[in-house]
Amino acid sequence: MSTFTAQANTTENSAFGSFINYKKVVMTLVNDLERLKEFSQNLELQKTVQLINTVLQKIKNESFSIAIVGEFKRGKSTFINALLGQDILPSDVLPCSAALNRVTFGLQPSVTVILKDGTEETIEIDQLTDYVTKLTNESEKKAASVKEAIIYYNVDYCRNNVDILDTPGLNDDNNMTEVTLSVLPEVDAAIMIISAQSPFSQSEKDFLENKLLSNDLGRVIFIVNGIDHLRSDQVQRVINHVEKQIKTYILERAKEQYGEDSPEYDKFVRKIGKPKVFGISAYQALQGKESHNQELLNSSNFREFEQALEQFLTEDRAAILLQVPVNRITNSAQELISKINIQENALKMSQEKFQKSYDHSVAEIQEIRRRKKAEMALIDKAADNVKYRVQPLIYQLPIILKQATETAIDATPIEQGEVKRPKVLQDKFARTVTNAVQKATRQFSEKIQGEIQQGIDREVERLQDFTTSIDEAFNKIEMQFVDIQSDTQKKTTTRGEAITAALSVFTGFGGIWSGYRIAGIKGSLVGAGASVATFFGAGMLAGLLGLATFGLPLLIATGVVSIFAGDWLAKLVFTKEMERNFKTNFQEAIIKEIDKQLQEKHIEQEISNLISDPFIMLKRTLSQEIESLLDDTEHKLTQLRGERERGLVLNETEQKKLELMRTETEKILGNGERLSQQIKEIMNI
Repeated sequence: MSTFTAQANTTENSAFGSFINYKKVVMTLVNDLERLKEFSQNLELQKTVQLINTVLQKIKNESFSIAIVGEFKRGKSTFINALLGQDILPSDVLPCSAALNRVTFGLQPSVTVILKDGTEETIEIDQLTDYVTKLTNESEKKAASVKEAIIYYNVDYCRNNVDILDTPGLNDDNNMTEVTLSVLPEVDAAIMIISAQSPFSQSEKDFLENKLLSNDLGRVIFIVNGIDHLRSDQVQRVINHVEKQIKTYILERAKEQYGEDSPEYDKFVRKIGKPKVFGISAYQALQGKESHNQELLNSSNFREFEQALEQFLTEDRAAILLQVPVNRITNSAQELISKINIQENALKMSQEKFQKSYDHSVAEIQEIRRRKKAEMALIDKAADNVKYRVQPLIYQLPIILKQATETAIDATPIEQGEVKRPKVLQDKFARTVTNAVQKATRQFSEKIQGEIQQGIDREVERLQDFTTSIDEAFNKIEMQFVDIQSDTQKKTTTRGEAITAALSVFTGFGGIWSGYRIAGIKGSLVGAGASVATFFGAGMLAGLLGLATFGLPLLIATGVVSIFAGDWLAKLVFTKEMERNFKTNFQEAIIKEIDKQLQEKHIEQEISNLISDPFIMLKRTLSQEIESLLDDTEHKLTQLRGERERGLVLNETEQKKLELMRTETEKILGNGERLSQQIKEIMNI
C-alpha cells in the first residue's frame, strides 16, 4: 500500500523541499511502481510491465551535476571545499586546477584519474595535487595528460547522486578554458564564482553573454565570493551591481531575440525576476565548518546560499523529474483498473453477450490504430513545415557569418604596441572574430530553435483531441463489459491527459499539458526553450561548422600573420595601408574557410536531421503510450475469450483477489494524482 499520503499531508506543497523529503517521495513512487508492476504481471500486461521497468531504470540512473565555473583565482576550489565542509580539493595563491575534478559520493576516500588516452589510475586523495594542478612543472606536465579526476568522498551533498565539478579557471590557458566550455552543455546546473574585489570584469561579461546565456541561464547561480574583504556597507552595493549587470545582459539578449516592442519580450521581462546572486565568503565558510565555529559560518553568509541551492536541487528539480514516474503511475494504474473491471465482468457474462462485446472492442482497437497512423503522418508533415520555414534562414547563414566577421574585423583597432607582438595581435583578432561568429551562430540557432519549439508545441496541443478520443474509446471498450446499472459509481478516466503529459515530459519538451506550459528540466529563462536546445543548440551548430571557440579563427590567424612576418614587423610604424591590408587578408582567409566548412559539412542536411529528431521522439513517445494500451487490451481480450471457451468462471477467491488489487491500485492512483497537483502548484502553472 502506498505511504505517500502521509508524506503529502505533513509536508503539503513542500513535499520535496529538502533532499530527505525528496528521497522519501522518490522511494514511495518506486514502491508504488513496483506494486503496479507486480499487478501487471499477474494480469499478463507485458507492455505495461516494460514501460514501468523503463521508468524504474530511469529513476535508478538519475543523477545531477553542478559545474563550478569562473575565472582563475576566484576561489572555486575553496568554494567547493566549503560546500563539502572539508578541505578536499587543492587550492593555492597561484592558478591551481589544471584538469576537471569531479566530486562524487564514496564511502572510502579515493581518487580515480582518467587519462586522455583512456587509461585509469587509482591514487590516494592526498596525491591529487600532483595530478591536477599547475603548482609545479611536474604536476603541470601530469595534468596535461589528465582528462578528469573523480574524487570519491563521504560527503552529504553528494549522497543523492549529485556530482560537483571543479572546472579549470577561465582565461588562464586556452586549453583549460576549452575544458570548462565542453562541460557546460552536459551539466544540470552551473554556479559562476565572481570576485567581490573586482566584480564583473569585461571577460566575465563576455563569458556570460557568449557562453552561459547560450547554455541556458535558468540553471546558473551567481556567487560573489570574498565579501570578508569588503566593508559591511559595500557588500549589498556590490551584489546589486552584479545583479544589474546580469539583468542588463539578459534583457539585451531578449531584445535581440524577440524585439523590444514584441509581446514575447514583455512577457519575458515580467517573468525573469531577479537573477540568483549571493554574496559569500568561501574561506570563512570552510574555516567555520572545519572548526565548528558558528559565528564565523554566519559571517560567511554561506547558509543562506546553501538553503537556496537545496531548494533549487529539490523543489525546482523535482517538479520535472518526479513528473515522469507520476505520469507512469497514472497511466498504468488506470490501465490496471480497466483490465480488472473487464476481467471481472467478462467472466460473469453470457457467452453470447461476451462475444458481442469482444467484437465491438476489437473494432474500437482497429479504429484507434487507424487514427494513430494518420496522426503520425500529420507529425511528419509538421516537421516538414518547420524545415520549410527555416529554409530561408539556412540560405542566409553564409551572409550572416560573413557580415559578423567583417564587422568584427573592421571594428578591431591595431594598437602601435601590438605591431611587434604578432602573437598578441593574432590572439586579439582570433578572439574577436570567434566571439562575433559564435554570437551570430547563437542567434541563428535560436531562431531555428524557436521554429522547432513552436512546431512541437502546436503538435502536442493538436494531439490533445486525439488523446481525448483515446480516452473515450477505451471507456467504450470497458463499458462493453460493465453492467451499467450495477456500476453507477464508475468515473471517467483521464488517460488522454496522462498521455499528453507523457508527450511533454518524456520527450523533454516544454509542451502543453492540460492547457499548461511545463518548463524543460533545465528551466531556460532565455531562448526558445531548454528542451529543444537538447537537440539543436548554438554549440551543436558551431561544432558542425568547425567554429569552436579558439579553433578555426585562431588557426587562420596564424596563417595570415605569417604572410606579414619579417617585412612589416621590421618597420617602426604600422601604416594605415598596412593595417587595411592585414585586415583584408585576415577577413578573406576567414570567409574562405567559412565557405569551405559550409560546403563540406552539408549544413542544410545536418540541420534537417536535427529538426527531425524531436519530432521522431514525439512520434515514438505517442506510439509507445498508445501501443501499450492497445497491445495489453488485445492480449487481455484474447486471454478472456480463451477462458470463456474453456468454460472458466469467476470464483470467490479470484473475485477477492481482483477486488484487493483494484482497491490498492485506486489508492496508488489517487496518491499519484495528488502529487501531480502539487507539482503544478510548485511550477506555478
